Amino acid sequence: MDSYSFYKSLYDRELNRRIQLDNSINLPVTILTLIVGLNYYYLKNVGIRDINEILILDYSGFPVVSLLFLISLFFLIKSYNNLFRGFSYRNLAKPSEISNFQNELDNYNNQVDEKVTFESIIIKRLNKVSDNHILINDQRSIDLYRSRTFIILTLIASGLNIIILTIKTLQL
Repeated sequence: MDSYSFYKSLYDRELNRRIQLDNSINLPVTILTLIVGLNYYYLKNVGIRDINEILILDYSGFPVVSLLFLISLFFLIKSYNNLFRGFSYRNLAKPSEISNFQNELDNYNNQVDEKVTFESIIIKRLNKVSDNHILINDQRSIDLYRSRTFIILTLIASGLNIIILTIKTLQL
């Protein structure tokens, strides 16, 4: 296998992975929106008259749901935008810069006995950029995984909370 093709495929894989990570945010955002809507609807229809009632044992599940929701939202934001700092994905260079470099390298090779190939320089650059992308994408994947884990816990806590409150209101 040609070494350039191999390293180029690694670079392309990480670019595609970046796009997939960007696209995988939609479902968690939708689920979090549904969780908020469901809990708001239930709180409104159960008839909590005072915010202090939420602190009573019967309604203690809602602060737990809120905390789990905020943790999952934190990891979701971190996976999507690195907590508003963005990600520092590196690029190879502008095509004009690469062309200029190639011309300079050709001129250099004409003046020396030991030749440096353009392909070897590009492979080194591809490796540096791919390493950068791998580190960023791996962290984004971990944060997205954590977010999904807390979304599942939020759904479970929300469901249990609603079931318990429904049973208690039916008994009254």
